[in-house]
Amino acid sequence: MKYLIYLLFPFLTFSQEKAIEITYKVIYNTEVPNTKNGYLYVSSNQKKTVYFIKDIKKIEKTKNLEADATVILDSGEKRFNYFDYEKDSILTKEDILGSSNLIKEKIPVITWKLLKETKTLDNTTLYKATCYFRGRNYIAWYATDTAIKAGPWKFHGLPGLIYEISDETQRYNWVLQKIKGTDFNFQSNDFDLNNKQIITLKEYAKLKFNYNNLNKKLLARLPRNAKIKNPRTFRTGFEIKFEWEEEAKKD
Repeated sequence: MKYLIYLLFPFLTFSQEKAIEITYKVIYNTEVPNTKNGYLYVSSNQKKTVYFIKDIKKIEKTKNLEADATVILDSGEKRFNYFDYEKDSILTKEDILGSSNLIKEKIPVITWKLLKETKTLDNTTLYKATCYFRGRNYIAWYATDTAIKAGPWKFHGLPGLIYEISDETQRYNWVLQKIKGTDFNFQSNDFDLNNKQIITLKEYAKLKFNYNNLNKKLLARLPRNAKIKNPRTFRTGFEIKFEWEEEAKKD
């Protein structure tokens, strides 16, 4: 694939007000396959990043009351991951059972394994790295020929810019499309950082994986007298196991 690289210079060439916009193609090979655009904004001093996604392909819906139904609970609000490295925090706006929530956590440590394997795309050398993060194993390809050290979603900590990353099952995939300069406003009211109740990551996990509440929400969206047969109780999404659960398992 060809990368449309508009900017590969160190951040020092930019004024204080400028930022970098990095566009990713995001491919979900999930129960409801979907393709989105992911936008990563990196401040000129790399102290802040914001990542959010937009739909570029509508999900096709079919009605078949005799078949299994997939019900999507969506608040319609913009979701994002807001890194503030000076405050050692991530603020994530995410849906839980159709309601938008703001979740705060410390920036997690991702333990990367840097491998010797490389590949070349459009004269850019990419290096391979792997990691385990919150229940999934990931494979990343990153470049070190820019001053940018960042990646989509919550991926960070590599010595370069992530061009490609996917989990080992290729359920979730990110592929870099282009890079350019922008006047992105990290203080924008669009993020609503001060006007929404903030919950912890543990509170988020407890709410997200409360299957009794999920079944009630699903029944509210289904035809009257419908029943949920064999409800799924396995976890889905990017994060399916958290650090405190890993520690409890070790003990």
